[in-house]
Amino acid sequence: MNKVISRGTILLCVFFGGWFLLQQVNWLGIFKINPLIRNEYVKKIEVKLGEMMFEDFTSRNSVVDDSLAVATIDSMVTKICDANNIDQKELKVYLLDSEEINAFALPNHQLMIYTGLVKKTSSPEALCGVIGHELAHIEKDHVMQSLVRELGIGTLFAIISGRSDLSMITEVGRIVSSSAFNRNMEKEADLVGLTYIQNAKIDPKPFAEFIGVIDDKNTPPSAFKWVSTHPFPKDRKEYLLQNIGKQRTNYKPVISSSTWETFKEIIEEE
Repeated sequence: MNKVISRGTILLCVFFGGWFLLQQVNWLGIFKINPLIRNEYVKKIEVKLGEMMFEDFTSRNSVVDDSLAVATIDSMVTKICDANNIDQKELKVYLLDSEEINAFALPNHQLMIYTGLVKKTSSPEALCGVIGHELAHIEKDHVMQSLVRELGIGTLFAIISGRSDLSMITEVGRIVSSSAFNRNMEKEADLVGLTYIQNAKIDPKPFAEFIGVIDDKNTPPSAFKWVSTHPFPKDRKEYLLQNIGKQRTNYKPVISSSTWETFKEIIEEE
């Protein structure tokens, strides 16, 4: 009996000791040094996490399937991707019916846009600014880097293998849709996102104006989750305008005004 207890104790020590050691490893450093390791292990975790998180979000918010609404969003995304050589084969963009004013990237090249955010944008250019920002997070691999940093590779593996409480996937979703990225990542996404939309001949100033309206002191901060979860100085509008630069660009309309109006009407009815 004592031998059984001793063996059990040893096994527990080995398990928790191994888990502890896994948590101490600088996985981000390893993945940056050896892309093969990153592709082989993290990609498998990323794909499964993406599937689980998509199911979690869509269980609480329905996917908008109106053909014109979907085509409008797709045309904006395609315009940005084509101008920046972004491969759309793995990219998946979803419009979700939610009054929350938010948009965010999920693992495995997924972009979620809430109808609440669309309702608050006054122009397709402003919406493209948000899309460009989130595409930058995806292209720069910020999502998985942040999750590995916040939770550790051991915890992520436990989640996808069913060895943790299912509520953990909701917690991971909360992290990704709220405070996943540090200030450096947010700044990079802003600068890269601006480059994306300028390369697509999309005027970035409406996006800066959109941020200015949201940052207005008379606006309840709780009403705009996308900005409240993207840590920037109060003068973010000025910061963006400075980085747009003085170089004149021949910007072109993203979509026709009639298409935008029809799109907004559809979203308002959701």
